[in-house]
Amino acid sequence: MRYLLAGPDDFSLKLKLASIKASLGDPAVLASATSVFEGAKLKPGEFKLTVDALPFLTPCRLVVVTGLLARFSAGDGTLKKASKIDDPEVFASAITNSPPSTAIILIETELSRNNPLFKYLADKVEVHEFPMLDKPRLKEWIGRRVMDAGGAITPMAINLLVQYVGADLWAVAGEIEKLVLFAAGRPITDNDVKTLVGYAGESNIFALVDAIFETRLKTATETLENLKVKGLSASYVLSMLSRQLRLVIQYKELKSRGSKDLEIRRKLGLLADFVWKKTQDQAARFTMSRLKDVYSRLLEADLAAKTGRMDEELALDLLVAELASGAPLTPVLT
Repeated sequence: MRYLLAGPDDFSLKLKLASIKASLGDPAVLASATSVFEGAKLKPGEFKLTVDALPFLTPCRLVVVTGLLARFSAGDGTLKKASKIDDPEVFASAITNSPPSTAIILIETELSRNNPLFKYLADKVEVHEFPMLDKPRLKEWIGRRVMDAGGAITPMAINLLVQYVGADLWAVAGEIEKLVLFAAGRPITDNDVKTLVGYAGESNIFALVDAIFETRLKTATETLENLKVKGLSASYVLSMLSRQLRLVIQYKELKSRGSKDLEIRRKLGLLADFVWKKTQDQAARFTMSRLKDVYSRLLEADLAAKTGRMDEELALDLLVAELASGAPLTPVLT
């Protein structure tokens, strides 16, 4: 049981990962026999000991490794290093010679057939690729998703949803959930999409990001209140802020590697022109250091809310006030 899940469509990839885990038995039992590693830091000896270990009181052992193939690629398919600790053949041998009781899942954001490690594993692993959906496939996906949720949607509504949100399936799935509830049994129309999704909500998220980075406290707090008045929950606002910051960080990183705009837009799945242009603008105006600091702080606030250490609305209010005031970044709660 050896799998390679690769591609920028993180939503579909995570669904496949969950499906594989479900096929391996009881989730509670499997959790006790699961090991997760970062490929960039993984030592060959540690990896081999883990995959060779027989499961105890469980039918199988699960080993998940993220970014192992990327470790051996210089971006053009050539080998980065030749040292023994970074020899792809060592890892390939550990994977192919692992016992049948060990399930191994390799996760990559992208896959090159020229990758040195992939050349060893190509016919030894079950490969599943998850590219970003183009517009025709995205429209089909939306139709199926709405149907699976027990709803119906008009073609015009699908087109508008694609225009507003693009190919970020996490965001699209969230909007579909809201739209199905809002429609309450009738088909979702383009007016529903304009009411609940629209550019207005997206614009306010961008305005909030701008105000935070430009330390315009009054504007930031007013924009946040406006989002609340529109009925957006604190958890939704936090997720949208995190999503936008993540897009801007990814854009800057890809740009620094020399990637062209067309390639970056495809990798990030930004089919919506409005979101693409705002992401470009914010990436040009904000430093990577500040972006990462704020993103890290957002994740801390989100975790504090989800674990019950702080009310989510209070966590969001304090976070925006702190960030927009330009105060030093400190943890929400320890």
